[in-house]
Amino acid sequence: MKDYCILTINPGSTSTKVGVFKGSEKILDKTVDHHKEDFADCKTFDDQEPIRMQHILNGVKEAGVELSELDAIGGRGVGLYPCAAGTYKIDDLVIDHCRKDVAGVGNPGATLGIKLSYQLSKELNIPAFFVNPMPTDEFIDEARMTGIRGVYRGARGHALNMKQVARVHSEKMGVKYEEQNYIVMHLGGGVSINAHRKGRMIDGNRGGEGQGPMSPNRAGDFCVDDVINAMKIGYTLEEINELVSIKGGLLQLCGTDDLRQVREMINAGDELATIAYKTMVYGMGKWAAMMAGALKGEVDAILLTGGLAKDPELVKDLKEYISWIAPIYEYPGSFETDALGYGVLQVLTGAEEAKTYSGHPVWEGFSFDHKNESE
Repeated sequence: MKDYCILTINPGSTSTKVGVFKGSEKILDKTVDHHKEDFADCKTFDDQEPIRMQHILNGVKEAGVELSELDAIGGRGVGLYPCAAGTYKIDDLVIDHCRKDVAGVGNPGATLGIKLSYQLSKELNIPAFFVNPMPTDEFIDEARMTGIRGVYRGARGHALNMKQVARVHSEKMGVKYEEQNYIVMHLGGGVSINAHRKGRMIDGNRGGEGQGPMSPNRAGDFCVDDVINAMKIGYTLEEINELVSIKGGLLQLCGTDDLRQVREMINAGDELATIAYKTMVYGMGKWAAMMAGALKGEVDAILLTGGLAKDPELVKDLKEYISWIAPIYEYPGSFETDALGYGVLQVLTGAEEAKTYSGHPVWEGFSFDHKNESE
């Protein structure tokens, strides 16, 4: 079987991750950190494309690979309507929706994953794909419903990393992901905690939308009454949205979202930093217990991943809250590069068929909603 050569592109707001695979072997896994001065002349994220593209091309060269050797590209999927899990070909509709940011995520740097992959694939005349996008939506009806008719919960989280970790753990244990129940906790600047039942993410928090535990830069659970009270003391709705999605949590309370600095503050006797940290860990434990409830207590394992899973003290403190639920396994850091390479390889080898993005949310309401519309 041919060792397909695959390039992966995963941009974030302050970095670009570049990966190169030959078959299942990862020959490059590089993170390029960007500084403010790098983008001083860029008014929008789209203006950053040529700069980031040059870093990507440098990465391919560093891996000792010629552009002509590439068989396919995998880019991070952000900015689209909710999709079922899987690997999708990037076509004209995908790029159009990504540019328009139909998901309303504010056109962050992550949307460049699709745009840069598409651009390079056209130049090289090879296919480009995205894998398990941010709005991967496999929720069950009970997780969607709210107590207000026509207002429903959608899925949004770190699906790319979490599903890869679940797959890696399943292979390690000699079981099938589709036959296991997991609680996967992605612990980073934002926190995603999801219930995986038989290969599907049936429920989870939405950390960037004011639901879930406090995290380094998310405010955590924020109900309507909290919004009203925040407005009473002078916050605007726009400021509140920023606090729940990117500028809250440890960053707002302690002035930094770097847990190492927060721990230094705690060791120096800072009372606010101490209670903020304890609240964050407490919330993580509480949400894990909620996901255990969603799985009716039938949990085969809890999988910890993300940057904060590298912190032994946090992991130790968290285990005090969740060790009663199920065995805990640690997969610190990000597996997103591996996830992109694996998803694309599955398609190239014929193990899976590439999906086509429909241009519509994978879930568009309950049948009774459409019945009322027709009436």
